[in-house]
Amino acid sequence: MVQLGFRKPTNKWSQGGALGVEYFKVGANATAAKMLPGIAVIKDANDFSVKESGSLGSTIGVLGYDETPAQYRPTTSSTAYALGDHVAVHRGAGRRQKMWLTTSQTIVIGQPLMVTTDGYLTAATAGTHDVYCDAAESVTTTSAAAAIWVITRK
Repeated sequence: MVQLGFRKPTNKWSQGGALGVEYFKVGANATAAKMLPGIAVIKDANDFSVKESGSLGSTIGVLGYDETPAQYRPTTSSTAYALGDHVAVHRGAGRRQKMWLTTSQTIVIGQPLMVTTDGYLTAATAGTHDVYCDAAESVTTTSAAAAIWVITRK
């Protein structure tokens, strides 16, 4: 018997993507405590540094974990990067990506999501919001954020 649906990999934060991974530095204007693997990021002061994304701004990708150089990779994927760390950033459409869903959300598989404050995801309305990805699993959050697998559109 086969497992139905997407099989979530153990200890991975990204799967697939034709563009591959790119490397950036955690920028001087980033809030280090917010720079977790799975957070959407935008350009910081220069083209090769990033900071956490907000609800406004051009998201360029998602902080990775697995492909980040070992000397900069935190001990666990729930630990934030430090300012100046070299980090993997995953970019492009059609990737399965583990990201962070903000609090007070009930998301079902296939639901469109958008980037909100601090690079987290929240429910979106296609045609109204700038949809970044679609849920690859159903997740409900209450007072704490939770990881969610998505399929990126950008």
